[in-house]
Amino acid sequence: MYNVLLVDDEDLDLEALRRFIPWEQLNMQVVSAQNSAISAAKYIDQAELDVLVTDIRMPQMSGLELAKLAQERNKNIRIVFISGYEDFAYAKQALSLNACSYILKPVNDNEVYEALTKVKEMLDQEQNRKQTERAYMEIVQARSTDRKPPLPDLKQALADCDKKQNKKNSKLAQEIIAYIHAHIHEVITLRNAANTFSYTPNYLGLMFREETGVAFTDYVIQARLLKAQELLTDTNLKIYEIADKVGYRNLNYFSKQFKDCFGISPLEFRRQS
Repeated sequence: MYNVLLVDDEDLDLEALRRFIPWEQLNMQVVSAQNSAISAAKYIDQAELDVLVTDIRMPQMSGLELAKLAQERNKNIRIVFISGYEDFAYAKQALSLNACSYILKPVNDNEVYEALTKVKEMLDQEQNRKQTERAYMEIVQARSTDRKPPLPDLKQALADCDKKQNKKNSKLAQEIIAYIHAHIHEVITLRNAANTFSYTPNYLGLMFREETGVAFTDYVIQARLLKAQELLTDTNLKIYEIADKVGYRNLNYFSKQFKDCFGISPLEFRRQS
């Protein structure tokens, strides 16, 4: 279950949150309910939390300050703000902290439940992503000992995209793949790609994995190394020139990644081609 910390200096509001939200239905449990941000800050230092639900205006330390502290402790914590003040400045600061929701008092239980449902979906996606990444890395590590190129993975990724043409994200995934191959000689990051396509890195990364079955960064690495294989086979370019053409500025790092993936060095691969 996901661990939730509730913080509100109004005891009645705090108790209402704790008692009237069906936490178990959300796969969540309230591990603590604190009536001050100061005591909550101390609790955060020693607890493993997934969700922080906090009032904004509190004496000594605000909910905004508490949220910043919580994010320093755990960058993946999800935050829901509750405020009795419809203040644009508060809302703006809440957005800057990537708050999942900003709820005005008097609190409506249904509104809180809907906000927490969205939080649960985000946490579930993150959990699934981590599980998929772990499984994928195990596959990659296993394959690295077989000296097999990642070409099947790339073909499968493209095939998966073709099968999902009816989905709205399929076209975007294909555009991202085209972007990667067009910029294979440059620095390619998820953040840069997200900026190019006007999405957040988190959304673009999740969407790309969902559509292709391969994480964005892993696809970039595989695409670079596959292109390097092609250049090693079809050209007389020096290895450092090939490394540069596929986006590696450090020859040693290129050689290491190539060997980790294929089991042989670029030079050995060229000799065998």
